[in-house]
Amino acid sequence: MTALVKTKAFENDSAPLQSDIIIDVGGIVATAPVKRLKAGETLYVEGDNAPYCYQIVDGVMKEYNTLEDGRRQVADFYGVGELFGISESDKHLHTTEAITDCAVRCYLHDAYLREVAASPERSQQLLDTLMTRLHRARERIVMLGRMSAAQRVAAFLLRLSSEQETTNDIQFVMSRQDIADHLGLTIETVCRVLTTFKKSHIIEMKNSRLFDVPDINALDDTAHGMGTRH
Repeated sequence: MTALVKTKAFENDSAPLQSDIIIDVGGIVATAPVKRLKAGETLYVEGDNAPYCYQIVDGVMKEYNTLEDGRRQVADFYGVGELFGISESDKHLHTTEAITDCAVRCYLHDAYLREVAASPERSQQLLDTLMTRLHRARERIVMLGRMSAAQRVAAFLLRLSSEQETTNDIQFVMSRQDIADHLGLTIETVCRVLTTFKKSHIIEMKNSRLFDVPDINALDDTAHGMGTRH
């Protein structure tokens, strides 16, 4: 389980890439180089050539598309350990941007797939990644097609709580605008729903970036349409 929170492992930008902490994936130690990105920096843009796929070693990334009218649709957020940029196309299908300062391990796409074919551990890792993507995609289809604004926000808060494995000091790493673009809502609606949740004691906001969930069942009921509708 990955947590969408920033860690401190890569704050020393002067350190050589190959001396950075590496992730042991399925018993195979990754040796690919690490690319550092500052918060707000773009790793690749939709339509770019896609010779690499990536794994986050530190930080949080967002993946999005820009629509013809200029609006963004944030497809997903990726935290430490997650693979992304794996595509059946030779072009990237999304734009990916660092939300926090990030360190990203870069695998040559074709070499990675050859290693997947030769390694049961890597094969399982890729299968787990694809199943997670499929599960999230199904959830978003239901969310965008059937859920109210309150349900969408509640479901997203549940995801943060689950991935950070806590109900206290849960971090909003992404902005309210990113959340709105992910949930298919306006930023005003997201802020209004969070305020309603706070007044109803479904959540407790410590500051703009930290919240507690005093009763996880109440939040779950809201996500499933058994709480207040908006």
